[in-house]
Amino acid sequence: MTFLTPLATFTTSGEEAPDGNQKVVMKLSPEIKKSAILMEMKSTGKAEAIEELVDLLCSAYRLKDRDTILEAIRNREAKASTGIGMGLAVPHAKTSAVDRLYVAFGLSREGIDFESAEGERSHLFFIMVSAKDRTGPHIQALAGISRLIKHEEVRTGLMACRDVKGFLSFVESAEKKYL
Repeated sequence: MTFLTPLATFTTSGEEAPDGNQKVVMKLSPEIKKSAILMEMKSTGKAEAIEELVDLLCSAYRLKDRDTILEAIRNREAKASTGIGMGLAVPHAKTSAVDRLYVAFGLSREGIDFESAEGERSHLFFIMVSAKDRTGPHIQALAGISRLIKHEEVRTGLMACRDVKGFLSFVESAEKKYL
C-alpha cells in the first residue's frame, strides 16, 4: 500500500513491526530528482563536499535560501560527523528554510575524509534537508538509506553506477529487494 502525503511518498513493506503495525519505509527513488544526482563529485575535502552537495540540492529543487541550508548542515555536522562508515555519509539537517524533505545524491570515486568513526573515506553521499516542524519524513528517509546501505551488494552497486539513469534503476531494484 502506498500513502501520498504533502511531504513524501511512503510505502508499507508488508512486514509487521513489533507493535503489530505494518512497517512504513520511505522509498528514496521517487524522492530524488534526476537533477539532484551527481555521479562525479569534484570535492576533495569535507567542507568543500558539503558546499558542493548543498549547491546540488538547492539547484535541483530551486531552493532559495542556500546560506541558511548550508549553515544548518554545518551546524548539524559540528555536533557529530554524518560520516557513517561503510563508505557512506549522510549530511542532513532540519531548517525553517524548507517546507518539506529534499534529498540529493553525490558519488565521489576518490572518496572524501568525512571523519567517520572507522576513519574510512566516504564515497556515497545522501544529503537531506527537511522542515524543522516535520520529523516523520526525515527519520523515515534516514531509515530507508540505512536499510539499503547495510547491504554490501547495494554499496558496491552504487559505486558501479556510471550515470543517473543507471543509478535510479539500481536504487529502484535495491528498494524492491531490501525495503
